[in-house]
Amino acid sequence: MTETKKYRGRPKTLNKNHVVEIAMQAYWHEGPTEVSMNSLCQRAGVSKPSLYREFGNEDGLACAALENYVQSVMAKVIEKLKGDGSFADKIGRLVFIATEGTRHENGCLFVKMRATKLSLGVKTQSMIAETENMALEAYTQFLDEAKENRDWSGTFPVTLGAQYLHAQIGLAMAQRARGEDPTAVLKLALSIFE
Repeated sequence: MTETKKYRGRPKTLNKNHVVEIAMQAYWHEGPTEVSMNSLCQRAGVSKPSLYREFGNEDGLACAALENYVQSVMAKVIEKLKGDGSFADKIGRLVFIATEGTRHENGCLFVKMRATKLSLGVKTQSMIAETENMALEAYTQFLDEAKENRDWSGTFPVTLGAQYLHAQIGLAMAQRARGEDPTAVLKLALSIFE
């Protein structure tokens, strides 16, 4: 005999991926501290209790949005560092993504969340730290490989170069989000890798 479990309330109709995508886009385009839960519920067409039931709280949703951004956007940027081409070509790709790539017209969600992390929840802060480490690891690996292949002479420590590269790309993304053109500044900043 099979027992069927009865649930109280309405049946679950919330599409988690849809809600996360809407939250990611809203946080990315408007800023992580500028979007209310009520606004997100309205945009996603879900009730607030459903949202809280699925994500626990606003922190859970913000963390899920950042995780989605890392997987769907940042991972593709990091892949550009591993693709074919010379060291100079790969640096050029980074400059293009940060200054002209249409996907980043509004800057970078990670950079925006990192800038406002003290006003975000514990789970989101933890995800920001994980993402920071992932990016630094990718830049370190990129510079290590360039040094091994003799594409880059590396007159300073690789870890310092990775931190510098990460900071300059982040600065360019923040400038772009403010409507400024970071091209000249970023090209000058990254000229130390030539």
